[in-house]
Formats: sequence, structure tokens, C-alpha cells
Amino acid sequence: MSINNLHSLLNGRWFIHEPFGQSLLPSLNTILKGNSIKINKEDIKPESFVIQLGKSPVVASAFSNSDNNNDYVLVMDLKNPIYKYSQECGPQGTKSKMNILERYRNDPYCKGVVLDIDSGGGQVSGTPEFYDYIREYNKPVVSYTDGLMCSAAYYIGSASDYLVANKRADHIGSIGTMIYFIDFTGWYEKEGAKVITEYATKSTEKNRDFEELVKGNSEPYIKNQLDPITEDFINDIKAVRSKVNEEVFTGKTYSSTDALSVGLIDEIGTLQTAIDKVFELAKKTSNQNSNTNMSKQLVNVQAVLGLDAPLASTEEKGSYLNAEQLDALEKGLADKDAANAKLQTQLDEANANTVLKDQLQASKETVTAIESSIDAMLTSAGLDVNGTLTEKTIELSAKVMEMGNADGSKPTNVKVDTGNSGVSTKIVGNIDISAAMNN
Repeated sequence: MSINNLHSLLNGRWFIHEPFGQSLLPSLNTILKGNSIKINKEDIKPESFVIQLGKSPVVASAFSNSDNNNDYVLVMDLKNPIYKYSQECGPQGTKSKMNILERYRNDPYCKGVVLDIDSGGGQVSGTPEFYDYIREYNKPVVSYTDGLMCSAAYYIGSASDYLVANKRADHIGSIGTMIYFIDFTGWYEKEGAKVITEYATKSTEKNRDFEELVKGNSEPYIKNQLDPITEDFINDIKAVRSKVNEEVFTGKTYSSTDALSVGLIDEIGTLQTAIDKVFELAKKTSNQNSNTNMSKQLVNVQAVLGLDAPLASTEEKGSYLNAEQLDALEKGLADKDAANAKLQTQLDEANANTVLKDQLQASKETVTAIESSIDAMLTSAGLDVNGTLTEKTIELSAKVMEMGNADGSKPTNVKVDTGNSGVSTKIVGNIDISAAMNN
């Protein structure tokens, strides 16, 4: 028990079974007298184990996930007073417990967790947070007790998926809240100290419930502090144990048989029962995930087939079409065939239009080339290049006719005899014959 947490242990609010709390007072008295509680390291037992199928338990801290290829269950002890933070000479706090569980969250071989509980409860602080963590854990969690599962211990255990109690378990339940408060004013005065407490003018409500408690008026503290905490406790239990009997919320404790009858636990069994249940729930969860994926696939199939009603299904046949769905499917397929034929016709027409477009483009390119050639000839002839293609063609034709009517425009064939050489040359062109003869 850490001296650093002494203040919270003396004045904190507790989810605790009172006889269990009373059993802690000798240790508290030892600390108050200035003596330390010595615990040998060899007396400190591990608080978590790994249980593999067909194998002996292995201390969790010595277990290597990387070397393991067998399914296993993590068994975590809650067998001491429950604290939020770990104690130097005591148990691990709920914060440390959550850190351990987090290491196994994503290990595929870890099929779940067993909380092996034997505790009468503990601090309010940290307990609801641990409850939330267990409730949202992504693997099956089963709680087991062969002794006490009271108050804070039950609060945490209730968040699991299944609760098992040994037939010889001592007490289960004790749902409620209390405060252990020690007024040291007399002790301080005996030691010669005078305690003076004053508040600022505007701090009229500061610590009012606590001050009234010191004066002997406990009603405000119970109403404003303990009752709201207890309501949250009760509502959280109802959220996870919907069939629990209302009588359990008075703070009573029960034997295993009675706890089963009022809905505080699910089964009477052993630690092995709890371990087996984890494997069972893990397999069930895996099958549910598979079924969920299959259901999503069937929904997609139904949507593709255009079915209004879901596919029929039996364990022997699996999923299948009934007669009405089969008729609807056949009609749907026929309609789809007709629609596909129409679509093919439209596609063929579209393809034909594409060919015409290509031909039209080719024709445009040819006309453009012709027009470019005509423009070139007009330019060579010294004419302006203006107007439409037809106008340019007419202008070019007129120029050709004009050139055709001009002198020397007709070609003349001249044959020159070179005498005895046996070679004759034919000259074609527009030439001046007289000029050629004179030369």
C-alpha cells in the first residue's frame, strides 16, 4: 500500500463490501503508526496468465506472442482491493490492467479474456472507466469468481459477456456506494496542532457537503455525492444485465445459487468453464462475422437480380430462389435480353454514324486541300485570293481560257533531223520557230 495514495484511501468513496473493507484496517493502522508493510518479491504472484489449448498456464509477462501459433485465453486476476493506480506493495491498478489487456487486443491467437475475480471491491475512482473498457473490448470477456465478486469487483465483472461463479463462492453483489471517512481533528489536537479552516467570501458552496459531514450532518453528502454515484452504478448494471432483479440494487450479497436466480450471473461452474466459454464465444463471433459478410453478399445478389423479397435459406439447402422469385428472375432476364438487343441496335447506329462522320471529315480535308491548291495557282497568276471556292474556281477557269487564247499558247511539235547521225530529237513546247531556224 503506497503512502502516496494514503489520502485517497482514508477519505475516498468506495464500491466495497464492508467486511472486506474492515479487513484492510489492520494494514491501514500499521501505516498510520509509521510502520511500513514489507512484502518479499517472491511473495508477489503474477496477476495474469496465458492458457493455451492442452497446455499448462504460462505467466503472461513471460509469454511471447511472436513465438506462439496456438489459440489461447488470457486469464487476468482481480484478487485484491481495486485501485485506480498500482500500489508499491500491493496490486496493479485498473490503469495497469487496461494496459495489459491492450497488448492482446490485436493478437489473432488470443481468443479472449477471463477475469478471475476474488475481491470485495475498491475505489470508486477508476472503476467505471474499467467497466467501459471491458464492455467495449473487441474480444470475448468472461468473468469468474470462486470467492468474492462484490461492489467494484462486480461492477467490473458485469461488463463482461458472460459471468460464471463457483458453487462455493462466498458473496456476489453488494451493489452500492459508501465512504470511509476518518476525522483526525482530535488526533491533531492531541498532538498539539490546531486545525483552522476558512473559505473565501464567494466560496459559499465549496466543500459544503464535506463540512456538513464533519459536523455530523451526513444528509447533504449522501444526497449530493453518494446517491448520484450509486445511480450511475445501477444504470450501468442494468445496461448489461437486462434481466437482473431489482432487489439486487439494495446492496445485498448472494450465494452462487441465489445470484443465478436473481440474474447476477449466467452459470455455476469452474475456471475451466469460463475458459471454455471464451473459446465458444470467440468461435460464435467468428461465425457471426462470416454470416454477416454472407448476408451482405446476398443483399448484393438480390439487388443485382432485382428481387423484392430476400432469398429463402435453410441449413440443408443454403440460400435459394423460391418459385415466385424464379419466375420473376426469368421475366427479368427476358426483359434484360430485349433491352440488350435495343441497346445493341442503338450501338450499331452510333457506329454507323461514326463511319459517316469519318467520311465527312475526309471529304472536308480533301476540299480544303483543293482550295489550297487553287489559292496557290491564283497567287501564282497574280490574282487576288478571295471569295468562295466556287468563285475562285470560276476566276481560275477564266484565267486559263485567257491564257489559252493568247499567242504561243498552243504547243508545237518540232522534229529535228540531225543528218547521218541517226538520232532525231522531238521537242515539245511553245517556241518561236523562226528564231530557232535563224540560230
